[in-house]
Amino acid sequence: MSDLMRKLEKINMKKKGLQNRLGAKLPLCILVDTSGSMKKNNNIDKLNEGLNIYRQQMLLDKVACDHIEIALISFGNGGTNLAVDFEDIKDQKFPVFTADEGTPMCEAINLGLDTLEEQMKIYAEEGISNHPPHLIIMTDGYPTASGQYDSEGYAIPLEKDSLELKRTLVKFEKFKAEYNLVSIGVGVELDDRYYLDLFASSPENVLKMGDEENIVEFFKLLSKSSSVLSRAVPNPNNKIELKKQDDQGLFKPWQKINS
Repeated sequence: MSDLMRKLEKINMKKKGLQNRLGAKLPLCILVDTSGSMKKNNNIDKLNEGLNIYRQQMLLDKVACDHIEIALISFGNGGTNLAVDFEDIKDQKFPVFTADEGTPMCEAINLGLDTLEEQMKIYAEEGISNHPPHLIIMTDGYPTASGQYDSEGYAIPLEKDSLELKRTLVKFEKFKAEYNLVSIGVGVELDDRYYLDLFASSPENVLKMGDEENIVEFFKLLSKSSSVLSRAVPNPNNKIELKKQDDQGLFKPWQKINS
């Protein structure tokens, strides 16, 4: 079977799956860093735990199950992979990620945008209303150039003036303008926000994780925020609000990375 035939078959399967789930859709594509540095402080284990908690919380929410659409893309160990494509969350199986190699973030962003665009076109063709697409980029280090390694086999860091970065940014800006993309950059023990700033839909969408606000807590908060938005009336300005309650029950935003 040709690649085109496989793609058409996949799209038709997605369309059939949507017929059983009513209501507006919230497409959420999560890019997760699986590079070697994610072994630090057991962050890769926390990532797996957090993703599992997120899926379980969504499964317990019957309303969210009909509205939330999730795709997972890993970048690092094994390159860049569409680990989980959009489909009924009840049929999805989240893999157990392991950490190794470099951080091809631009490659992951390109794949994430392509995956979201395919899903947005399916909604349009099927007459299904939707909230703005969401892209979450979770990383703990500096991105590396796709497919480039030094003489010792280590991935080469991505230069700020590289053609790869410029092309990815152009594609990102075009997609954001066309589909009202909401993109959130999540830095895992990351102090330099330069690259996440480039691909966040607004400056306040660049978040920081530390000891208290770790990966597991992020996914707990994301599940609550996703559930709230899944019940809203579709609007081009809708977006996931990542706020948590303090000891007094007051809401406060997630910690930001300092400029």
